[in-house]
Formats: sequence, C-alpha cells, structure tokens
Amino acid sequence: MNELPFTLAIETLSPVRRREEVRCRRVLRAMERSRMVYDAAWEGRRIVLKVFSKFGKARYHAMREWRGLEQLKSRQVNSPEPLFVGRSPKGWVVATAWLDDAVTVGNLWQTIDAAERRVETLCLVARELARQHDRGIIQRDLHLGNFMIRGREVFTLDPAVMRFHGGPIDRLRSIGQVAQLLSLMPQDADSAIEAVFRAYADARSWAVGSQDLEQLRADHRRSRNQGLERGLRKFLRTNRRHQAIRFGPWRGVADRKLSEAASLDDLTARLDEAMMRGRVFKDGGTSFVSQITLGGIEVVVKRYNHKGLLHSLRHTFKGSRARRNWLNANRLFLLEIPTPRPLAYIDEYKGPLVYRSYFIAEFIRGQELHGVLRNPGVSDEQKRRLNDAVMRTLDRMAAHGITHGDLKHTNVLCDGDRIVFTDLDGMRVHRIAWLQRQSYKRDLARFLRDIPQ
Repeated sequence: MNELPFTLAIETLSPVRRREEVRCRRVLRAMERSRMVYDAAWEGRRIVLKVFSKFGKARYHAMREWRGLEQLKSRQVNSPEPLFVGRSPKGWVVATAWLDDAVTVGNLWQTIDAAERRVETLCLVARELARQHDRGIIQRDLHLGNFMIRGREVFTLDPAVMRFHGGPIDRLRSIGQVAQLLSLMPQDADSAIEAVFRAYADARSWAVGSQDLEQLRADHRRSRNQGLERGLRKFLRTNRRHQAIRFGPWRGVADRKLSEAASLDDLTARLDEAMMRGRVFKDGGTSFVSQITLGGIEVVVKRYNHKGLLHSLRHTFKGSRARRNWLNANRLFLLEIPTPRPLAYIDEYKGPLVYRSYFIAEFIRGQELHGVLRNPGVSDEQKRRLNDAVMRTLDRMAAHGITHGDLKHTNVLCDGDRIVFTDLDGMRVHRIAWLQRQSYKRDLARFLRDIPQ
C-alpha cells in the first residue's frame, strides 16, 4: 500500500470514458488482498473511493457495486451518489459522493446508552428498510454498518450484495429481514422489538397480528445466533476494528485501538520483557499474568506457557487458549455482558506448531469480589447488590447458552455496583440444553460456595 496521501490515476468506464485523478488521503476500511476504502478528493469534492483488488474478481466486484448503486438511484432509495467506475493500477474502483455530517448507524449504536434512543434509531432504519422492501430490494448482508444516518435521514450502503426484484417483498421474508435488523437487541427486550416492528409495519401499511409477532420472535432468536457467529468470524481477520498480525513467528489479531498505539515489536518480540517488568499477578507453570502499559494503554497480558509437544499439537489443531479467550471475550462484548475489553491475541510458533500464546485485555480498575464481600467497610446492602448483579449476569449468559466455567469470586471484579467477569478460559457455549443446565448449576454452586456466611 502506498504511503498516504497518494494520487491514483483512473481510466473510467462509466458514466463516460475518460481519465481521472483522485487523491487518496485516509483509509476508511481495509480488507487484505480484497478491498480498500479511502476518504479521497476529486475535482475539489470529498468522495469515498473503493478499490477492489482481489485476483480474478476485482472487475466483477466493482461492476456489481456500480450496478447496485444505479439500481438504488433508479428506485429512489437514499444512498450515496454514484460518480464513476473504472480501472486503476491498484485495481478496479468505484467512487461515490461523501455524505456530509452522516455517521454509520453501527458507530452511532456504540455511543448510545439510553434504551429509548436505541429504539428510536432502529425505528428510523426500520422505516427505511420498509421503503426498500416496497421497492423490491432485499439486503443479503443486513447489519447496522450498512446504513448511515444524518438527522432523521437514513442512507443505504454496500449495494453489491443486494437483490433487486420486480415487486414488493413478501410478508414472511420481510419479517425475517426485520429480525436480522433487530439482532443486536437482547431476546428479553420484547417491548422494544415490537415497537421497531410496528414502525416497520406502519411504513408498509400493515396490520400487525399475533402470528406476525410470533414469527418475528422466532426469526429474531435465529438471527441473533447467526449474526453473533458471523461477527466472531470477522474478529479473526483484518476488518474495520481489527488488524491481523503476521510478523516473524507471531500470528494473531489486535484491536486497532492497540495496534495503532503500540508497535509490532511491543506486541511480539518485546512483550515478554515488558511482562517481566510489569505488575505480576500470577507466575505459574501453566500461565503468566502481568499488568503493563502498551502504547499508553494499561492492559493485562496473560501468557499461556509451553507444556510439551503434545500440548503444542493439541492447541495447534484446536486453536490456542489465547485465541479461545479472545473469541469468548468478544462474544460477551458483542452481547454487552460485562468483561474487560479484549485487545489482542497472539500465537508464537516454532515451526508449524503453536509454542506459546498471549491474550491482551484492557486493564479494569476494580477490586475482586472475594475481597469486597469480606470488607467490613462495605455495607451489607452493597454486598447484596453485587451478588444480585452476578446472578443477573449469569442468567443473561444462560439465555445465550453460555456458562463461565470457573466462577470463583477472584474472577469477578467490582467497580462500585458494576461487576465484570474475567478469566474466560473455561467459558462454554452449549448447543444441548441439558448440558447447559448442568453447567449453569455448577457455575451457581461455585459462586455460592465463596459467599461468606
């Protein structure tokens, strides 16, 4: 990739054939060997430039994007204005107008805490989705990152994977799409889910019946599970939020908050040295845990030590414990279940085998529940609130088929009345209900065992 900023010469194919020059100033999105998205300038205008570079597929992907943009424009759907499509030395490109003062709904969602505002935002998107369905448009990759919002206007992005039909979308398929849109909402948020669906139905002049709501709830459960698994797969490669690490014998993924603040050497070759100088929490045969600062960010690093050839073979084929912890922590993070923000996992290889692995998470300032419950300076009422918070969190995890696996009080951190679960090595996602019930009972028994009498 050229050092930014750089100028790209483009031979346009549509709407007219001519030569253009675009100044690429900032990376908006990077997908390795496939697509780059730039904040760019063209003829004094700010634009978005997508560069498709996948071998053998670049032209196909660019033309599919361009045709989708033209379809949206012809069907009068709010979307960025298509400017041109063409070819450059770096691949096939599509240019669209920049939407001033607009923000992706996915990014906006992360900043909204109030439930009412979240519902209001989803209602706006649901009404736009209804207009698309009335115009025969199906989104095959429906998520909040594919919408932008400006005031009360909603714009649609990424038309390449849309399908365009000759008439309105039928009721059953439409309900399935609304369920996908609502996949970020917890299953127990019935009133919010119904409110968003009614906003959608009003936009399509539908009367809502009990069968519609039953179908919506069933589709919502399925969409939540599918969306979560699909989202976790993205966390194992470069995307908007993460950067893949491939450096010498090290492989892994880091949150861009960390990868843009710390050097590759800090995350790999110099990590052990930093851990030895840090505040050591644990130094055992299985693992080493230390609090350090990386790129100005306070973090906790857990290193899983080498324990022999068979151990390396098992974790090479199954995936390292650091990788498992990374996925477990991100699963909870996506479900908004309190856990320290996962920042990276790194596997160190010797030849073809995993030798050691590292899991890095944001440092949380708090006390272990074990100490808080034994502190005479903490009121009985606060202790009760903390215990109730753990029980509610356990129940929320159980609603998603998740158990912790090692719920001793030293694995629960407290910050005021807020609790955070740590040490997710033993966390399990259960597909069989009776196994989940047994594991839940073990979690509960382990937690209750530590409560002072």
